[in-house]
Amino acid sequence: MTEKTVTAAIVTYNRLELLKESLAAILAQTKYLSHVIIVNNMSTDGTTEYLDSLNDERIVVYHATENLGGAGGFNQAVRLFGEQLQDDFVWLMDDDTIPEPDALSHLVAFTLDHPEVGFVNSQVRWGSIDGNPSWMNVTAPRAFTWQRYLIDTEEPAVEVVNSTFVSVMFSREMVAMIGLPQKEYFIWGDDMEYTNRIADIKRGYMVMNSIAVHKSKENTKPGDIVAEVDDSRLWRYNFEYRNRILTARRISRKEMIKVFSVAILRDLRKTLLKKNVAFRAKKLGVITRGLWRGLFFNPTIEYAEGLRQQKIKSLRGAEMDLLD
Repeated sequence: MTEKTVTAAIVTYNRLELLKESLAAILAQTKYLSHVIIVNNMSTDGTTEYLDSLNDERIVVYHATENLGGAGGFNQAVRLFGEQLQDDFVWLMDDDTIPEPDALSHLVAFTLDHPEVGFVNSQVRWGSIDGNPSWMNVTAPRAFTWQRYLIDTEEPAVEVVNSTFVSVMFSREMVAMIGLPQKEYFIWGDDMEYTNRIADIKRGYMVMNSIAVHKSKENTKPGDIVAEVDDSRLWRYNFEYRNRILTARRISRKEMIKVFSVAILRDLRKTLLKKNVAFRAKKLGVITRGLWRGLFFNPTIEYAEGLRQQKIKSLRGAEMDLLD
């Protein structure tokens, strides 16, 4: 059998030193790596000049001419993978992701051993290989499957419901079936929505031996507006709540009602009533505007040119059959 090939893809913005470290770690992978796509999201810190100076034939650079946001950057990266390259898998990560040298080989090996898999992602640590889990990259195990890991601690992977775009890999066939990441999300939540789409037809797994380090500034929980103390970050939560509602809507009406209710009863209520909440009035406006916009937000899913095939049946139908 011909060895499988992988395109790694990084979206970067003004983090040149971290980008250099991330790229070096990717190029040091022991097996399967064929290309590296780098989407430069209008960086102004010398990233453009650095990328233009590289002469490695494996590297494909895309300089954006407008601010695409993280979501638009990953949309463009997967589009380039689908339209310009012929590799079997695409492996996505931020510019502050430092994978271990064998991280990719473990992802591919598990996928080849389990061809029914839709996506695989690494176990992500924060700051260093010995650091705590990176909380923003921790995804929930699928209900009614996690109990077996209490019995068999030698399981090579844990089934998860979705994944962030920090060391996640999926196949060309999957891109053809579900399309591209939703660029209109701009920032936050595009990874969850996209891997939810994958998991609707094939399952996702966190491969335990595949390790990546996420060198984000802080190890914070995702989307915690109540605890947010940086006024300059609040604009991001407009997208968080809008995107969260659409992601839930695409799962089911029941899930949308649940997510909307949690946002009102937990986030809005805590922001209103909890003592010493920073920027209280501003946060209340962000939550209500974001939720309202989410009810009407429904951008079309795009496909890479020449890369589209019919979906297989949704697994949710099979789940409902089992529950009936």
